[in-house]
Order: sequence, then C-alpha cells, then structure tokens
Amino acid sequence: MQIEPTLAFELAGMTVPDAEGYSFISQEVKQTAFRFDGIAEPPAEQPDAPRGYVEVQFQINDGFYLRFFSEILLHLRQYPSSRPWHAVVIYPSQDAERESPATAPFMSLPNLHRVYLDRLPLLERANPKLWLIALIVAEDANIAPIMGKIQAHHESRPTDGIDWMELLETVLVYRLPTFTREEIQQMLNFNDVSLKQTRFYQDVFGEGRVEGRMEGRMEGEAALLLRQLERKFPPLPESARQRITTADAETLLVWGERVLDANSLDEVWG
Repeated sequence: MQIEPTLAFELAGMTVPDAEGYSFISQEVKQTAFRFDGIAEPPAEQPDAPRGYVEVQFQINDGFYLRFFSEILLHLRQYPSSRPWHAVVIYPSQDAERESPATAPFMSLPNLHRVYLDRLPLLERANPKLWLIALIVAEDANIAPIMGKIQAHHESRPTDGIDWMELLETVLVYRLPTFTREEIQQMLNFNDVSLKQTRFYQDVFGEGRVEGRMEGRMEGEAALLLRQLERKFPPLPESARQRITTADAETLLVWGERVLDANSLDEVWG
C-alpha cells in the first residue's frame, strides 16, 4: 500500500483519477470531548426499543453533520449496545441546514431523521407541548393566538402534571430575548403575578441577581446572557461567568447579539 496507495481502490473495484498523485500517510486522530443536546435512552427491560440521539440545530453550522455523526459513532464505541438507534435533527426550517460532500453518503441513512418545524402542523396536534414548539418558530403576530391556545388548555386542565411556567420560561429565553417586560405582558396576556412566577422574570427584570456585581438593567442583561450561554454551551466555564459579571453595558449588548448566531464561546467574545 505504501508503494501504490490506490491498490485498496483497485481491490474494491473502484477507478480513481490521477492514481499516480496519491500518497500513503498515517495520521493521528485526536479525540475531542463531545456533548449531545440529548439522548433518548429506552428502559433496560426493553432491549429492542431504539435509542435516540437528538440535536436541536437553530444556528447555521457548516460542520454540524461531521460533528454529529462523529459523536454518535464515538458514543456507540464507548457504550456498546445491540439495540437499534436513530438520529433526529430538529431545524426551525430547511434554510438553517448545511450539507457537505463529506457527509453526503450519510444523508440517505434510514436512521437519520431531519425535522423542519416550519413544515409541521404543530398547532393541529393533540399534544400541547408541541404548541410551545410552534411558539418558538412563529411569526411575532402569531405569538398571542398561540399563547391563548396554551393558556386555555392550562385553565381547563390545571392538574395535567405539566409545569407550564417552567416551559414558558424556556421559550422566553430563546424566543423573546429582545422584548421588554411590557411587550411580553401584552403579547402573552400575562399579568404581573403570573409573569413574576418565572425565573426568567426574576433574572431579567431585576428580581434576581448576577454574582452581586450588577444593578438594574445591566443586571438583567447579564442574567439573560448567562442563561442563554448556559443553555447553548454547557457546561459554562467559570471564566465566562467572570467575563460577564465584569463587562460594561455596551459589551453585554454586543455579546447578546452575537450569541444568537455563535457556534462557540470564542465567537461570542469576538
């Protein structure tokens, strides 16, 4: 193989152009620490139930599929299992997806499921949690009607076991980072009492605190940025927290704008 690197292709019945230009090399592949958005692990007593590798990809990332498939294969190697597996990638729309020639052979795998939220009739589904997902990708003008549908369900079934305030907080962090308190109240038809029950309100609107160092609006901006970073780049290093708690208002604003599209902490800091 070292003398004629393309012998492997010839054995496989493949023809390659410019065979004389190939060289035979040996390279070390360094292992990077990976972290999934989530793994749907089935119960041990159901060996035939599939495992699900789930990624929510709202930011454009040209190298996403290379990372995702690498994570899956590495996980299967380190945690061997005979059960089947599936990979689910959730996009807000197909515009956020990026493919590459390197991952083209994987895209037709029956194990890969690509979900485009804007194509799904989420509000027609019976599961009210899907209505919250519809809220994430909805146009601003459609937020209030969707929230009305959610609130009507909650009022009719107050003991359904769902922590709607906790779920709403998650949506607010991702969906409404630039809205004021008054705009959120008007849009969601919330009063002061119900809104104050969320940790989102307590952090962002000054009823919480960020390391005891900021006050007023800067405290709220820092708290919101921390929550966004914690959810997007877990686990958040202590150095990132220190950066935020010592930054001025203008810097916090710049970082808050960058975090929406950033694929790493370095991109947030610029």
